[in-house]
Amino acid sequence: MNVANVSTLFIYNNCNSSGTRISKSLEKLSSGLRINRASDDAAGLAISEKMQARINGLDQASENIQDGISLIQTADSALGEIQNSYLQRLSELSVQASNGTLSDFDRQLIENETDQIKDGIEDIAENTNYNGIKLLACAEDTMETVSKSASIDVTTGIVGVCVFNQKVNLSKDVAIGFSRFSLSNDSLVFTFNSTPKKSSYVYSPLGTDTKSTLENLVDTFNKIKNDTSGDPVITAHKNFINDNNMQIRLYGDDVLELSADYDGNITNWWVNGGSDGSTYMPGTEFALGGYGTVIDFTYHEEQAVSQQINLQVGPDKNDVFAVGLSNARNSNTGIDSIDLSSQSSAQQAIATVSSAIDTISAQRSTLGAYQNSLEHIFYNAENSSENLTSAESQIRDLDDAKELMNYAKDSLLQDMSQTFLSQAFQLQRDVVTLLKS
Repeated sequence: MNVANVSTLFIYNNCNSSGTRISKSLEKLSSGLRINRASDDAAGLAISEKMQARINGLDQASENIQDGISLIQTADSALGEIQNSYLQRLSELSVQASNGTLSDFDRQLIENETDQIKDGIEDIAENTNYNGIKLLACAEDTMETVSKSASIDVTTGIVGVCVFNQKVNLSKDVAIGFSRFSLSNDSLVFTFNSTPKKSSYVYSPLGTDTKSTLENLVDTFNKIKNDTSGDPVITAHKNFINDNNMQIRLYGDDVLELSADYDGNITNWWVNGGSDGSTYMPGTEFALGGYGTVIDFTYHEEQAVSQQINLQVGPDKNDVFAVGLSNARNSNTGIDSIDLSSQSSAQQAIATVSSAIDTISAQRSTLGAYQNSLEHIFYNAENSSENLTSAESQIRDLDDAKELMNYAKDSLLQDMSQTFLSQAFQLQRDVVTLLKS
């Protein structure tokens, strides 16, 4: 009796296992996926999801690239119209108006057509857009202040670096320079006080901002260095510069470096007279050679920033392609000022129109280069997406033939288990019937 029960339980467990496997097989066969939940393959699921995210990013990037190419083609088509229809005609009119056989009345008629051409070009430049973005009427380059880092390894002599601020530390009481304690006359110090306190002080005028003030200082330095006047005071400063190989350098708009090749006790860079007990100017760093000193500092400068459109051409943060916008306005090409009302002005207009044609050609050439680059990036994105899709499919997609084989095997095992389970139950019933009789 116990043997029968154990056999029945064994058959029952195998029947349940087959049923579970059949259920999973049906789920996989109906979805076409090998991994439907994390329990199917935890590591495989994680890898597959990462790949899928990158595939989706590449597919969207391909669409972005195609949009970018459409934008470029729109701009190029409009530039082609300006160049081929308008500027070429304007070139003909310039040559025609330069001919001495025409009267002033004839040239006035040509001037009328010229005005219409200018208006047509301006209209195209102002109204050519892609999704509301003006493509041929971008504004002039804007300026922005950027921060940059620099480092000076002081191996010989002395080097001083100071970060200036026009509103904070550029006043008439500031003095900047080098001097020896041992020789009171052996020094050169710049001041922005129009009445220097000492003969060793050199006046350098304040500018309208930090940059112009420092440029004035450099100009003052160079004038002393190259002085030929013979003035004894200026000559003393000149000798100090040349004897000690004193150098001056600007970094950006707000940092000044002074250096000299001499040893000894060196005073600091001064505020309010220095030798009377004043302190370092804020932001000042100085170092003597031979001590392995490195001066690290940050300076600022203005840079021109052209108007551009940044296309996201890949799935990663820095996958950006910049497309510079064109400017086909008459003011940019120079034709806004041409005049064909006289023979002399018409002759000048020939060169102006030729230059305008070159300008538009350069813009179209740049757009063509953008498009070629984007097409290569597009093909690469498509190939990457295809290869990643294939790799992801190997991880996540189902091998239908193999799973059908497993399904058929488990279905057969379950049928056999049910048959044997039925026989085991019948055996138990027969035993019970025999005992009752």
